[in-house]
Amino acid sequence: MQEDDLLRPGDTIDHRFHLLREAGAGGMGVTFVATDTETAGTVVIKVPQLPGTDSLDEHVRGRVIGRFNREAGVLAMMTDHPTIPKVVRRGWHGSIPYIAMSYINGSTVEKWRYLTPQLAELAAVGTSISRTLRAVHAKDVLHRDLKPVNIMISNSGQVYVIDFGIALPLVGDPTRYTRSFVGTDEYTAPECYQRDAKEESDLYSLGCVLYFLLTGRPPFVQLPESTRTVQTQHTEDTPIPPSQRGARVPRAVEETVLALLAKDARDRPDIGAVLAALEPHLPAVGSPEPSPRLDPDVTLPFRDPTSGRPAEAEAPRQTKAARPFVAGPTRAFLTPDDIEEGIRAAVTQERSGDAAAATTILTELRVKATKAYGRGHRHVRPIEDALERLGQQG
Repeated sequence: MQEDDLLRPGDTIDHRFHLLREAGAGGMGVTFVATDTETAGTVVIKVPQLPGTDSLDEHVRGRVIGRFNREAGVLAMMTDHPTIPKVVRRGWHGSIPYIAMSYINGSTVEKWRYLTPQLAELAAVGTSISRTLRAVHAKDVLHRDLKPVNIMISNSGQVYVIDFGIALPLVGDPTRYTRSFVGTDEYTAPECYQRDAKEESDLYSLGCVLYFLLTGRPPFVQLPESTRTVQTQHTEDTPIPPSQRGARVPRAVEETVLALLAKDARDRPDIGAVLAALEPHLPAVGSPEPSPRLDPDVTLPFRDPTSGRPAEAEAPRQTKAARPFVAGPTRAFLTPDDIEEGIRAAVTQERSGDAAAATTILTELRVKATKAYGRGHRHVRPIEDALERLGQQG
């Protein structure tokens, strides 16, 4: 790759896409937010992640470029699906290819989940991901890297599945452009470690995502005091039920999540069964918004199907809170339920426009939680996350 081919904010590609800022970088690619000068809209430009050197091994370069072109081909196949970023243009900048895609103004699921979703919110996210996976699999494609950072929620509440950098077409693709394990350990099915990815592997990852939504963590993590790797846990260990981690969820939903985490791919429910467990909990058309709701409001597309807004649109106006927060009686010991109730009360105050009251609630809650559990405890972290989010918005 020539030095002149390196992209930087301020560059313009094809006399059309003006790069504004770098949006992220990973093992598979680098993305930029850019202005489309033809439409005056905003797009995302993605290029493969290549070392900035002329001495890059041509075989390695060929595999990286091949994998990137495969991602572009997969996205082009799915471009009509409403919850997958649309390809605006494909081309080359010097010696490297690029993809221009629709821009999603919103948040990743990882950042969105700063407290436990209500049941309707969980159903909305899970249903949207499941329907997207069904469409992807219908095209004989595996995503292979489904995880909270690869799921976006636009400011209008629409859920998108992104980053097809290691997606695998099951037909018409003579090489997988990889020699080793790909994916993210915490969200990877056991069989993928033997390079035996299949549709059920994406469903296992979906189970990990749903588990994260319910508990705030994936089912298996590497603990500092343990020698058991995440891979070993995926392969051998039974996940702790979300209800034992404090999640309050109907039994049928919890059983579905745990079934998705079955070691044997043949024991996992199909997408139809997942939807059958989640869809009954979706809000009906005309239902009121959750109070308090997570921001963005993932129930909006289901409550008001006519409210469709472009992915790049700004957030809709927030409604006034129905009633002010009234502190309840002081408990002798602060339970996880008390903490979640306090965070929701703070969110309600924030929604009503009283950020100062929200900050006061969270600050006092942090003091009590730290006293009860100790600094850095997992029950204290959601309060810290909520305070950090409030500070960013302020």
